[in-house]
Amino acid sequence: MIYRRNPQLEQARLERRRLLAVFSHPEAEQVLADLEQRFETDLPVFQGKAGSYDPLDAMRRDAHREIFLVIRRQLALARQEATQNQTENDG
Repeated sequence: MIYRRNPQLEQARLERRRLLAVFSHPEAEQVLADLEQRFETDLPVFQGKAGSYDPLDAMRRDAHREIFLVIRRQLALARQEATQNQTENDG
């Protein structure tokens, strides 16, 4: 069976490989962890007293978290693809 190449899928893979190339160094991983700490992505979005919170602050915190979730997810996919490619090439 012949599969057609999907240019959007190829572009997404290329972008993931670039991201992995940048973040594959231990220093880069530490920078990412430092940024996550700086932007407090591990804290709940809604901060403050129960029933009283700043919706703009919640929106900002959620946006910061989303950025790091995308980066982490794309890195995980890139590592998975690299492992699959290595296995296919070895086999």
